Amino acid sequence: MSFPYIDAMKKDISTLIKELKTRKDLRQLVHHEELRAIAPVYGALKKPLPDALQQNLAAIDREKLYSHQTDAINLIREGRNVVVMTPTASGKSLIYNIPVVEAVLNDPEAHALYIFPLKSLTQDQLKGINEFTKSIEGIDHKNIAAIYDGDTTDYKRKKIREKPPNILLTNPDMLHLGICAFHQNWAEFFKGLKYIVLDELHTYRGVLGSHVAQLIRRLRRIAAVYDADPQFITCSATIANPIELAERLTGLPFQAITESGAPQGKRNFIFIDPEEGQSPYSVATKLFCESVEQGFKTIAFTKSRKITELIYRWVSQGRPELTQVVSSYRSGFLPEERREIEARLFSGELHGVITTSALELGVDIGGLDVCILIGYPGTISSTWQRAGRVGRKGRESLIIMIAIEDALDKYFMRHPTDFFRRNVEAATLDTANLPILEAHLPCAFSEVPMESTEEVFDREDIEPALKTLTRDKRVLYLPVKKTWITRSRRPHNGVSIRGTGSAFRIIADDKTLLGEADSTRVLRELHPGAIYLHRGSQYKVTGLHLGDKEVFCQEVDLNYYTTPLSDEDTEILSIDSEKSVGSGGLVISRGTLRTTETVLGYMKKDINTRKVIDEIYLDLPPHVFTTKGVWMTVGEDILLEAKELGYDGAGGMHALEHAQIAALPLFAICDRNDLGGVSYFPINPDLEQPAIFIYDGVEGGIGLTGRGFDMVEHWFEATLELMEDCPCVVSCPSCTQDPHCGNNNEPLDKRTAIMVLKRWLGR
Repeated sequence: MSFPYIDAMKKDISTLIKELKTRKDLRQLVHHEELRAIAPVYGALKKPLPDALQQNLAAIDREKLYSHQTDAINLIREGRNVVVMTPTASGKSLIYNIPVVEAVLNDPEAHALYIFPLKSLTQDQLKGINEFTKSIEGIDHKNIAAIYDGDTTDYKRKKIREKPPNILLTNPDMLHLGICAFHQNWAEFFKGLKYIVLDELHTYRGVLGSHVAQLIRRLRRIAAVYDADPQFITCSATIANPIELAERLTGLPFQAITESGAPQGKRNFIFIDPEEGQSPYSVATKLFCESVEQGFKTIAFTKSRKITELIYRWVSQGRPELTQVVSSYRSGFLPEERREIEARLFSGELHGVITTSALELGVDIGGLDVCILIGYPGTISSTWQRAGRVGRKGRESLIIMIAIEDALDKYFMRHPTDFFRRNVEAATLDTANLPILEAHLPCAFSEVPMESTEEVFDREDIEPALKTLTRDKRVLYLPVKKTWITRSRRPHNGVSIRGTGSAFRIIADDKTLLGEADSTRVLRELHPGAIYLHRGSQYKVTGLHLGDKEVFCQEVDLNYYTTPLSDEDTEILSIDSEKSVGSGGLVISRGTLRTTETVLGYMKKDINTRKVIDEIYLDLPPHVFTTKGVWMTVGEDILLEAKELGYDGAGGMHALEHAQIAALPLFAICDRNDLGGVSYFPINPDLEQPAIFIYDGVEGGIGLTGRGFDMVEHWFEATLELMEDCPCVVSCPSCTQDPHCGNNNEPLDKRTAIMVLKRWLGR
């Protein structure tokens, strides 16, 4: 289908860049980095592949393998667990498909389990496996691979269990509920299990990663029942700690392959810092529309669902003809909506998509040319992952990063070369997260009772959870058999792999199901009066039913959006460790906190100017949870000195809390929204001094502030640099203002914050 308002690719990327550099409305184009094309590097296998497999590779023009592919396959053939960390579109799927198919050719009863974080990835991989194996002689093409997930029909599920395929593709949710929980029905599959593939390893961090770490341990225990000891093959985007992450997820030793031999087309990276008064979202909307109209396949990444829908709404209003060829895409959409958009992208029917991180992962959405990052994605790792969605098949590509009013955005606009020199961050998870362990141990004991000879679970890690579960009579110890069992017949049904809470259904006034939201987000984002955006339409929340886990909305057309007003409080439950920082006498503590977050109300903000129109107060229950955090006290002498200079003590504490939260994502893969913080001035009741607390924003903690504790001096140096480098005097959105601040960024004074940090670091 042709569209007369879209040019048939009359320009190339270099011409587009020249035009961008000369435009008067883009005077704040602050940097252009050219990343040269990279030639391929090929490798050799230590022993040849079976003839049928080698002939197939030649037939699909893959006869020559890249060096990282051969290095990994050589290690896999030696029986090693491998983590492969190379860029997007570097041919990682061949690394696991080749050894698996080789195993099937040698033994038709061999099985492999492929685990992907999303259903869309399993669909994509199934197509790839079928395409890869269709010409290989000596395998059962009708039963080489199948998907077993929530979309698989009951009839198909029964057939798969009765005659398992050589390759079973699934996701963590179905592995938990449908495979581990009923492993007796999978005996034939487990007996022949040779390989477990964990793709998109970097996504298994935080809450999801902490759940999957326990799930993989359960899977290993089940495999052992059937005398299987499968090898792990894992693949990841670029992160600082691939071996550590793989080993923490599985509890096994790994070797890493990190040098890519894949070719890469020339990449152009442009930084745009909109002028004061110029909306970055308006700039992004304009560039997105123009890029699509000029024939470039374009993807725009935003940092929130709300902005995704706002930009799609502006595109639809300003260029209504483009609605036929562009779409929004985000988590929260119904599965059938996401599948439809993915299919239209892959087929080329869609020329542009505006998305959250939901399209960051490796589902094949065809060849794209331009990537617009609306705000720094929050981590170096995520930036490169999103940039990797364009320029596939060796084509030249363009990545445009447009700064929003955020500390890290503005920092990199002032220091663009630092972005390209900076190392990627670490992915964190917590294998000792108490609520997650308490959820998984009953499942594990119902699958395979735990004996004194237990080798998979670390007894020291699980001991606190065992005590709680025993006290609550959820697990039972049988002293005669020296065995732990569960008291529940099917504990799996009460465990959500994706979070520490359960999902709420979002329902329109015509009874249409719009989507779902995690319970941890509901009070902040879907309280009564909140504006919810879905596929370009506005909905106002008219009812929140906490007991029934339902949110009711009415479609509206309003000139404002909403942000919550909130209050936080913390109580120290235990101190896990302490250490001195710098030479300023600071001792930073890490431990367990009880945190209370209360949504007090919300602000209405003008869609165009973002100015506050009104404040509405609500009576909502508090969200109380136990988590991990760090805290530090501030000497009253330094605050008195600041006061004598005319600075604000309370504003300084608040500003420092914001800046610390803004800087931590430089060291751990997270978003500032994954963190919480509270500053106490003039005194914290527990510590009897002014203090700052930074905590993980989920029940039980997920290792984010632990990473900050480990990297504390680097973290504080980065925090200081963010504030000192900003040209403002007291506070601004580029350094210490937080768009999600529950106190509407009042008060803030970075001058005091800088004094405190310098004292801590011994300056």
